Amino acid sequence: MNENTEGLITRYRSFLRDEQVVTDREGMAHYCYDATEMRFMPDVVVLPSTTEEVSRIMKLAYEAGVPLTPQGGRTGLSGGALPVAAGVLLSLMRMNRTIEIDEKNMQVVVEPGVVAADLQETLKSHNLFFPPDPSSTIESTLGGNVAENAGYTRAVKYGVTRDYIIGLEAVLPNGDVIEVGGRTAKNVTGYDLVALIVGSEGTLAVVTKIIAKLLPKPAFRRTCIFYLDDLVAAADLVVSIFAGGIVPSAIEFMDNTSINCVADYLSASADLRRDAAVMVLVEVDGNHRTGVDEDVSRVFDLAQKSGGVVESKLAGNDEEAERLWRIRRETLPALKSLGKDHLEADVVVPRYRLPYLARSIKESGEGKKVNIATYGHAGDGNLHVTIQYRKRNFAETAEAHELLGEIYRKTIEMKGKLTGEHGVGLTAKDYMSIQMSPVEIGLMKRIKAAFDPKGLLNPGKIFPGDGAGTTA
Repeated sequence: MNENTEGLITRYRSFLRDEQVVTDREGMAHYCYDATEMRFMPDVVVLPSTTEEVSRIMKLAYEAGVPLTPQGGRTGLSGGALPVAAGVLLSLMRMNRTIEIDEKNMQVVVEPGVVAADLQETLKSHNLFFPPDPSSTIESTLGGNVAENAGYTRAVKYGVTRDYIIGLEAVLPNGDVIEVGGRTAKNVTGYDLVALIVGSEGTLAVVTKIIAKLLPKPAFRRTCIFYLDDLVAAADLVVSIFAGGIVPSAIEFMDNTSINCVADYLSASADLRRDAAVMVLVEVDGNHRTGVDEDVSRVFDLAQKSGGVVESKLAGNDEEAERLWRIRRETLPALKSLGKDHLEADVVVPRYRLPYLARSIKESGEGKKVNIATYGHAGDGNLHVTIQYRKRNFAETAEAHELLGEIYRKTIEMKGKLTGEHGVGLTAKDYMSIQMSPVEIGLMKRIKAAFDPKGLLNPGKIFPGDGAGTTA
């Protein structure tokens, strides 16, 4: 810790309560990791409870030339909220108020520390819902979801986080507070700064208030499960559903490795077909039971005609549907429970090419020491790949990183993108040049410099070549 940081901590203590400034190593250890399981220790953790406190914290850090990293619920899979340059870790978890639910305009105003699942529960009594619903919804915060422009299982029908954020209050690196967007349905006054900040991974500004639009909660939903004997057959099923004029609220995909791992993790062998090459979950929702039932019937008809389906069934009630969705949500925890080191890829390709990419990844891993599991959002072409290896085994480590690079290259060859919803952060930044040209990366850097001339806000993220600091 340098003299600037020591002086900064003294100034923080002058206006924050003792429990809002954490400097002991044991206390800070709680904030030094996320779902990637990488660890970086900050010099100090501060826990503001108001926008005014955030502004003062950031202004002082900026003046002192000390790096500052904003952080939410630590569920991210790209390392975007890790304090790679040490300095100040700004946790927003205490800013967790739902400020207003505007039923007439179907809008909600929240602070960034509100947990996604808590918001959904609050909205139930108003018969409203916020469609963005990540798999980590029981822990992820709205601020983190905004920072990453999070996707989710329902994105295939309802879109991603950016589609629902209409206004933001945010603090710039120098402490200035800005309000962008607003409460209107339309707004084309100047550049769309809301869309720019959403998905900027906390590198441009720190969001302190979110205005989001809501939708009426669908009255009915039905969940179907299909087991297939071939990955490409899954593509045929997905494409045939859309070609048939049906827009499901979700279509999810799990390969054989994922199926078996979750079956072991949840002791759910009776609910899962272990010999299937792939499992596809399809959910249809709507406000009219007849229309939903008709769509479900058509989905089953299309499944029979598409080929490759070895078993299919319909959840009989909401409880059974929730059990099926829990199987999907628990895929990554199940894989992590095996205790191996892991690399995560979050690639996205045009919908029909997802199974081809999955099959290509499987073939790439054949004969290697590492284990590979693929799963994800078949409806929008977003594939999650978990590469499991032993970091202390140099051969496995080399294979894992070689395979990750190969996955990214194949994704771009298939007209895809490096990340669909997890963000660039630390994990994908060194591969940015595979997707983006020097001109495009240079333009992004100039945008970053316009917001953050000193480069102090969430440094070491997104841009290739930036240092990543020292792990804790």
